[in-house]
Amino acid sequence: MILKSFGLAFFSLLCLQLAGQGQIETYMSEAQGYLAQKNYAQAKLSLQDAMNEIDQILARQIAEALPTEIAGLKATETETINTGMMGMLGGGMQISKNYQHPSMNGNEAEIQILANSPMLNAITMYMNNPSMMGQGYKSARVGSRRAILKTEMDDFYDNNGASRPIRSTEIQIPMGQTLITINAKGFASEQEELAFAGKIDFEKLRTLLGE
Repeated sequence: MILKSFGLAFFSLLCLQLAGQGQIETYMSEAQGYLAQKNYAQAKLSLQDAMNEIDQILARQIAEALPTEIAGLKATETETINTGMMGMLGGGMQISKNYQHPSMNGNEAEIQILANSPMLNAITMYMNNPSMMGQGYKSARVGSRRAILKTEMDDFYDNNGASRPIRSTEIQIPMGQTLITINAKGFASEQEELAFAGKIDFEKLRTLLGE
Protein backbone atom coordinates (compact mmCIF):
# COMPACT_ATOMS: atom_id res chain seq x y z
CA MET A 1 0.00 0.00 0.00
CA ILE A 2 2.83 2.40 0.90
CA LEU A 3 4.67 1.65 -2.35
CA LYS A 4 1.45 2.12 -4.29
CA SER A 5 0.79 5.50 -2.64
CA PHE A 6 4.37 6.59 -3.27
CA GLY A 7 4.08 5.51 -6.90
CA LEU A 8 0.88 7.49 -7.39
CA ALA A 9 2.41 10.58 -5.77
CA PHE A 10 5.53 10.30 -7.95
CA PHE A 11 3.44 9.80 -11.09
CA SER A 12 1.29 12.85 -10.24
CA LEU A 13 4.38 14.99 -9.69
CA LEU A 14 5.90 13.75 -12.96
CA CYS A 15 2.69 14.62 -14.83
CA LEU A 16 2.68 18.10 -13.29
CA GLN A 17 6.29 18.67 -14.31
CA LEU A 18 5.72 17.43 -17.85
CA ALA A 19 2.60 19.58 -18.17
CA GLY A 20 4.55 22.57 -16.85
CA GLN A 21 7.37 21.97 -19.32
CA GLY A 22 4.86 21.74 -22.17
CA GLN A 23 3.33 25.06 -21.14
CA ILE A 24 6.78 26.63 -20.98
CA GLU A 25 7.47 25.53 -24.55
CA THR A 26 4.14 27.04 -25.62
CA TYR A 27 4.98 30.40 -24.04
CA MET A 28 8.48 30.36 -25.57
CA SER A 29 7.01 29.64 -28.99
CA GLU A 30 4.59 32.54 -28.51
CA ALA A 31 7.48 34.83 -27.59
CA GLN A 32 9.39 33.85 -30.73
CA GLY A 33 6.33 34.57 -32.83
CA TYR A 34 5.90 38.00 -31.27
CA LEU A 35 9.60 38.75 -31.77
CA ALA A 36 9.27 37.91 -35.46
CA GLN A 37 6.40 40.45 -35.60
CA LYS A 38 8.54 42.98 -33.66
CA ASN A 39 5.80 43.00 -31.01
CA TYR A 40 8.25 43.27 -28.13
CA ALA A 41 5.70 44.08 -25.44
CA GLN A 42 3.78 40.84 -26.03
CA ALA A 43 7.03 38.88 -26.38
CA LYS A 44 8.07 40.14 -22.95
CA LEU A 45 4.74 39.05 -21.44
CA SER A 46 5.06 35.57 -22.94
CA LEU A 47 8.60 35.25 -21.60
CA GLN A 48 7.36 36.33 -18.16
CA ASP A 49 4.66 33.64 -18.32
CA ALA A 50 7.36 31.09 -19.13
CA MET A 51 9.43 32.29 -16.17
CA ASN A 52 6.41 31.96 -13.87
CA GLU A 53 5.95 28.34 -14.97
CA ILE A 54 9.64 27.64 -14.32
CA ASP A 55 9.28 29.21 -10.87
CA GLN A 56 6.38 26.84 -10.13
CA ILE A 57 8.46 23.76 -11.00
CA LEU A 58 11.45 25.04 -9.05
CA ALA A 59 9.27 25.92 -6.05
CA ARG A 60 7.93 22.36 -5.90
CA GLN A 61 11.48 21.01 -5.91
CA ILE A 62 12.44 23.37 -3.07
CA ALA A 63 9.36 22.40 -1.03
CA GLU A 64 10.24 18.71 -1.46
CA ALA A 65 13.77 19.45 -0.20
CA LEU A 66 12.36 20.45 3.19
CA PRO A 67 12.24 17.56 5.71
CA THR A 68 8.97 15.80 6.48
CA GLU A 69 9.95 15.70 10.17
CA ILE A 70 12.22 17.94 12.24
CA ALA A 71 13.04 17.41 15.92
CA GLY A 72 9.85 15.40 16.47
CA LEU A 73 7.62 17.89 14.62
CA LYS A 74 5.91 16.48 11.54
CA ALA A 75 4.83 18.30 8.39
CA THR A 76 1.08 18.80 8.76
CA GLU A 77 -0.17 19.41 5.24
CA THR A 78 0.82 20.08 1.66
CA GLU A 79 3.16 23.02 1.32
CA THR A 80 1.89 26.39 0.11
CA ILE A 81 3.51 27.78 -3.03
CA ASN A 82 2.95 31.31 -4.33
CA THR A 83 4.67 32.64 -7.43
CA GLY A 84 1.94 34.84 -8.89
CA MET A 85 2.06 37.54 -6.23
CA MET A 86 5.86 37.57 -6.27
CA GLY A 87 5.79 38.07 -10.03
CA MET A 88 3.89 41.30 -9.46
CA LEU A 89 6.71 42.39 -7.12
CA GLY A 90 9.42 41.78 -9.66
CA GLY A 91 9.86 38.00 -9.59
CA GLY A 92 10.58 35.18 -7.21
CA MET A 93 8.55 32.70 -5.19
CA GLN A 94 7.21 32.08 -1.71
CA ILE A 95 7.09 28.59 -0.19
CA SER A 96 5.63 27.75 3.23
CA LYS A 97 5.60 24.45 5.12
CA ASN A 98 4.01 23.87 8.55
CA TYR A 99 5.13 21.45 11.26
CA GLN A 100 3.43 20.31 14.45
CA HIS A 101 4.43 18.06 17.34
CA PRO A 102 2.04 15.05 17.46
CA SER A 103 1.74 15.00 21.25
CA MET A 104 2.82 18.41 22.54
CA ASN A 105 0.01 20.91 21.96
CA GLY A 106 1.27 24.34 21.02
CA ASN A 107 4.65 23.11 19.78
CA GLU A 108 4.65 24.00 16.09
CA ALA A 109 6.68 25.79 13.45
CA GLU A 110 6.38 27.29 10.00
CA ILE A 111 9.25 27.45 7.52
CA GLN A 112 8.79 30.17 4.91
CA ILE A 113 11.15 30.66 1.97
CA LEU A 114 11.09 33.90 0.02
CA ALA A 115 13.32 33.25 -2.97
CA ASN A 116 14.78 35.07 -5.95
CA SER A 117 13.11 38.38 -5.15
CA PRO A 118 14.91 41.64 -6.07
CA MET A 119 13.28 43.21 -3.01
CA LEU A 120 15.51 41.11 -0.73
CA ASN A 121 18.49 43.37 -1.42
CA ALA A 122 16.93 46.03 0.79
CA ILE A 123 15.84 43.49 3.43
CA THR A 124 19.35 42.01 3.68
CA MET A 125 20.82 45.47 4.20
CA TYR A 126 18.66 45.93 7.31
CA MET A 127 19.39 42.43 8.57
CA ASN A 128 23.11 43.10 8.47
CA ASN A 129 22.50 45.70 11.17
CA PRO A 130 20.10 44.27 13.82
CA SER A 131 19.80 47.65 15.56
CA MET A 132 17.93 48.90 12.48
CA MET A 133 15.39 46.07 12.72
CA GLY A 134 13.65 47.36 15.83
CA GLN A 135 13.38 46.49 19.50
CA GLY A 136 13.77 42.85 20.51
CA TYR A 137 15.78 41.63 17.52
CA LYS A 138 19.25 40.20 18.04
CA SER A 139 21.95 38.36 16.11
CA ALA A 140 22.09 34.57 16.30
CA ARG A 141 23.80 31.66 14.56
CA VAL A 142 22.17 28.74 12.81
CA GLY A 143 25.17 26.50 12.34
CA SER A 144 27.66 28.76 10.59
CA ARG A 145 24.95 30.99 9.14
CA ARG A 146 24.12 34.39 10.54
CA ALA A 147 20.52 34.94 11.56
CA ILE A 148 18.25 37.48 13.22
CA LEU A 149 16.06 36.31 16.10
CA LYS A 150 13.18 37.82 18.04
CA THR A 151 11.25 36.11 20.86
CA GLU A 152 7.98 37.09 22.55
CA MET A 153 5.66 35.31 24.95
CA ASP A 154 2.19 34.39 23.66
CA ASP A 155 -0.84 32.84 25.34
CA PHE A 156 -1.66 29.33 24.15
CA TYR A 157 -5.19 28.01 24.73
CA ASP A 158 -5.75 24.27 24.86
CA ASN A 159 -8.93 22.40 23.88
CA ASN A 160 -10.40 23.01 27.34
CA GLY A 161 -9.91 26.76 27.11
CA ALA A 162 -7.07 26.82 29.64
CA SER A 163 -4.20 29.13 28.76
CA ARG A 164 -0.47 29.08 29.38
CA PRO A 165 2.40 31.25 28.15
CA ILE A 166 4.59 29.85 25.38
CA ARG A 167 7.59 31.13 23.48
CA SER A 168 6.96 32.59 20.03
CA THR A 169 10.16 33.13 18.08
CA GLU A 170 10.89 34.44 14.61
CA ILE A 171 14.22 33.43 13.07
CA GLN A 172 15.28 35.09 9.81
CA ILE A 173 18.17 33.63 7.83
CA PRO A 174 19.36 35.50 4.71
CA MET A 175 20.95 33.48 1.93
CA GLY A 176 21.94 35.47 -1.15
CA GLN A 177 18.67 36.40 -2.87
CA THR A 178 16.68 34.19 -0.48
CA LEU A 179 15.20 34.84 2.94
CA ILE A 180 14.29 31.87 5.13
CA THR A 181 11.96 32.70 8.02
CA ILE A 182 11.08 30.23 10.78
CA ASN A 183 8.15 30.99 13.07
CA ALA A 184 8.60 28.67 16.05
CA LYS A 185 6.05 28.30 18.86
CA GLY A 186 6.06 26.33 22.09
CA PHE A 187 9.75 25.44 22.15
CA ALA A 188 11.39 25.22 25.57
CA SER A 189 14.40 27.40 24.80
CA GLU A 190 16.27 29.43 22.21
CA GLN A 191 18.71 26.53 21.87
CA GLU A 192 15.89 24.19 20.81
CA GLU A 193 14.62 26.74 18.30
CA LEU A 194 18.06 27.18 16.75
CA ALA A 195 18.56 23.39 16.71
CA PHE A 196 15.28 23.05 14.78
CA ALA A 197 16.45 25.66 12.26
CA GLY A 198 19.81 23.88 11.95
CA LYS A 199 18.11 20.74 10.60
CA ILE A 200 17.31 22.52 7.34
CA ASP A 201 19.63 21.48 4.51
CA PHE A 202 20.73 24.97 3.49
CA GLU A 203 23.31 23.70 1.02
CA LYS A 204 20.71 21.67 -0.84
CA LEU A 205 18.38 24.68 -0.97
CA ARG A 206 21.24 26.89 -2.11
CA THR A 207 22.03 24.50 -4.95
CA LEU A 208 18.39 24.32 -6.07
CA LEU A 209 18.11 28.11 -5.96
CA GLY A 210 21.38 28.63 -7.81
CA GLU A 211 22.71 30.84 -5.02
